[in-house]
Amino acid sequence: MQYKYQQGIRIIFFITALSLLYSSSLYSYLLFHTVAEIFSICIAFTVFLLSWNAQRYITNNYLIIVGTASLFVGFIDLFHTMGFKGMRIFDYDYYATQLWVAARYFESIILLLAFKFVKSEKKVNTYLFFGICTVVTTLIMFSVFIWKIFPECYVKGVGLTPFKIYSEYIICLILVAAIIMLNKNRDSFESVVYRYLFLSMICTIISELAFTIYIDNYDISNLIGHYFKIFSFFLIYKTIVVKGIQEPFEIIFREMKQQEEKLFEQNRILTNLSTIDGLTGLYNHRHIYDRLEEEVKRCSRNKCNFVVMILDIDHFKNINDTYGHLTGDKILKELSQIFRDNTRQSDLVGRYGGEEFLIMLAETTLDDGVLVAENIRKTIENHEFVQKIRLTISIGIGENCGRKVSELLEAVDSKLYIAKNSGRNRTVYKIEEPI
Repeated sequence: MQYKYQQGIRIIFFITALSLLYSSSLYSYLLFHTVAEIFSICIAFTVFLLSWNAQRYITNNYLIIVGTASLFVGFIDLFHTMGFKGMRIFDYDYYATQLWVAARYFESIILLLAFKFVKSEKKVNTYLFFGICTVVTTLIMFSVFIWKIFPECYVKGVGLTPFKIYSEYIICLILVAAIIMLNKNRDSFESVVYRYLFLSMICTIISELAFTIYIDNYDISNLIGHYFKIFSFFLIYKTIVVKGIQEPFEIIFREMKQQEEKLFEQNRILTNLSTIDGLTGLYNHRHIYDRLEEEVKRCSRNKCNFVVMILDIDHFKNINDTYGHLTGDKILKELSQIFRDNTRQSDLVGRYGGEEFLIMLAETTLDDGVLVAENIRKTIENHEFVQKIRLTISIGIGENCGRKVSELLEAVDSKLYIAKNSGRNRTVYKIEEPI
């Protein structure tokens, strides 16, 4: 919706600008011509500035060449504007027509010859090309103003000379050839860039044809020609904006997003390394202690309790000595999965150290915690591990009652010690009552 609104605003602005431009022609054609040409010249200079400063992002040699050449086309058009009939800047009123033809030859030839570099993997040397354009532009200006050898294009009272008319047709043919080359190299351009270039060349052709039929510099066909010239330059501008501004920003933001995601993933990995036990995938001792501290504070605020149990594998050293440490590691992994399967997501399951594990049951009473502990103990007792190994665990369990974490763990560990020394494979939740 917002995009359509913005598009509507742009269209209204463009129509308003063209209407005001036409209104200026009713007041003074000289005013119209000057505004139209200055508008085109500003676009040409802007295209150059954008393409020159966005070279690192514009990988298409064709667009770099066209963008660079825009400066020189705009420069010649600037003198064309100053030399137009009625401006009285120069002593000869018809330099403008000669400069117009020269600029259009320059523009159309560049649009065609640039295709020679469109598929080149090597980036065009913009400084060398800039130097060549400077020399060509200087020769054109000298041929018109100093040497006065540029062919006549307009004769007062007669109109356009054959050279001018034939030149406009030749320029149109060059542009047609450029369109053909554009179609042949269509795969080298994004669809939107292709459309802008295609329409720009079509507008230039229409403009040139309009300039073959006027008798006086103030004819209606002259006005139409300038309108289509503006369209042509504006479309080139849109092309360079897409490649020189929009895409680079999209690339920059895409790279920033990718970098952000990469950093997020690296942080996640680092967090896992600092909180996760590498073998079992459970939380490690440090994270367990931090979480218990947080849970103590939370329960103190919310007036609730939680249960902590420490689980130890009975005679695990014998398993390692008999079957090897690799088998022992596999058993630890299987045990970890059993613990996960028998607890909730809100609970905390971690490797407390060696063959000892700790489970914290959030918002749970001691009686309910004992039921969970017994269910885990019986599940393990009845489980057949790798290589058909059977084993048991001993559990010490206690309820948080506003004690410090260290005091709670010490109390639970004492109950585990009792379970181990009173026959193993049991849960102790009271000092005097093993289960």
